[in-house]
Amino acid sequence: MIATVTLNPSLDEWVRLGTFRIGALNRAKTFGRSPGGKGINVSRVLHELGARTIALALAGGEDGKILSHLLKRQAIPHQFVTVPGSTRNNYQMQSDSPKTLTQINCPGPRVSATSLRRIEQELSCSRPRPACVVFSGALPPGAVPSIYQRMIQRAGRLEILTVLDTSGPALRQGLAARPWLIKPNRHEAEELLGVRLRRLTHVANAARRLTTQGPSLVIVSLGPDGAVLATKQGDEALWAQPPTVPVDSPVGAGDSLVAGFVLGWLRTRSLAEALRLGVACGAACAITPGTELCHREDVMRLKPRVRLQVL
Repeated sequence: MIATVTLNPSLDEWVRLGTFRIGALNRAKTFGRSPGGKGINVSRVLHELGARTIALALAGGEDGKILSHLLKRQAIPHQFVTVPGSTRNNYQMQSDSPKTLTQINCPGPRVSATSLRRIEQELSCSRPRPACVVFSGALPPGAVPSIYQRMIQRAGRLEILTVLDTSGPALRQGLAARPWLIKPNRHEAEELLGVRLRRLTHVANAARRLTTQGPSLVIVSLGPDGAVLATKQGDEALWAQPPTVPVDSPVGAGDSLVAGFVLGWLRTRSLAEALRLGVACGAACAITPGTELCHREDVMRLKPRVRLQVL
């Protein structure tokens, strides 16, 4: 089983507009609502691929109940710790003219140290014990940047593989806990190292440098250019290039990559095949509208077309 931890989940509201004009009335062509938050997205993809998963999260208010209802409707196992206040709403506005995606992320409710300890307890008590835990997403108000570091250390003592997908101080401090895998995007890797990563060779070198800071594996995601993987043990990096696809919405592609990689590794113990599956999941996500994420049939169709190259 693969568990995910989302400390600041959301209801993702998505609208598609023919035209988008600032300061004017805009009429949506379509509207959708999805359970959101990076860890919850990972669980959604794992479930789509037939894997066993549980989504652990902090949630509150009527919107927290709606979030649980949406996950139940998708038959995704989840366990929420109830917090005061209301689960946040995030908004994605996709327009045809101009062709752009505008995103608005809200801060979420303030959480207490007690609530954070409770979700740690829920994780420790999960049965069966997960083979891997994915900690991902921004922190809610009230959570200290070291919270992921503490959770990763606790999972490590239980000999559980850990994945960290966040940014800023939470990522920087989480590295000290030596997670199994981190997955920064290009911008987050640049921020961590204080360098510009203009070329693939720069990205590969950056991924290798990041393995010296704690994680065993580093995947730097590059959007339509795929992803680069480096390991603590090896000098070579691996680039996975996805096939060209008609992109509709990139929302959730990075989370899909994480889900596919973790599942691929647990099923095959091959880093190359795991990276191939992860990048196929990211590409399959990009072709779906709004916050729909990937479909299994698209993943399986695209996976053989992912090209691997040693850097």
